[in-house]
Amino acid sequence: QAMRPAVRRASGVRAALTTEDAKAYYAIGYNIGKQLADFKTCEPTELDDMLAGIKASLVGSEPEVPLAEYVPKAMELLQAKAVAAAEVQAEKGREFLQEAAKEEGAVQTDSGLVVKTITEGTGSSPTAAETVQVHYEGKLIDGSVFDSSYARGEPISFPLSGVIAGWTEGLQLMKVGGKAKLTIPSDIAYGDRGSPPAIPPKATLVFQVELLDIITN
Repeated sequence: QAMRPAVRRASGVRAALTTEDAKAYYAIGYNIGKQLADFKTCEPTELDDMLAGIKASLVGSEPEVPLAEYVPKAMELLQAKAVAAAEVQAEKGREFLQEAAKEEGAVQTDSGLVVKTITEGTGSSPTAAETVQVHYEGKLIDGSVFDSSYARGEPISFPLSGVIAGWTEGLQLMKVGGKAKLTIPSDIAYGDRGSPPAIPPKATLVFQVELLDIITN
């Protein structure tokens, strides 16, 4: 069977969500989209083409293009987009770190970590071998929250040797009862790979951390 020519579809054209069923299916699609971080760099028209391919596959239609040829091409395109996006992220992160280091009371360490004390603690400082209990909120440099113990309504405990290097270093500079803002460069956070889908590659991260306790095992 001959393949039909691929057709460019108008971006953003769809029926309004006028029924409860339509809203429910839209919600499922939205949640699926949140898991597809690799495609965030795509343009709306490119997403339209991918959605057309997904629909064709699900309803059992024949593909409009030879998959053996175009799937590898798509992987190359996505990889190029990811590399370009990571470099933009890295440059923005460097600029953000420079500004964070200029804030009153901020201290930048040799690793690039910027620590700004919000509330000075009065207890002990943990070592890298100890377990701590903290409350925290993590943000990207655009202000979007990707993780928060405050939102979950309870603090978390973990060994300092088992977290990103920026946390291991930063928490050792705090005292129990203290609160600080940690601005962490990507190379002591999640590095070139990030932590999909929430944290993109080469992302500088901002944490507000309260050191509540050092837990003795």
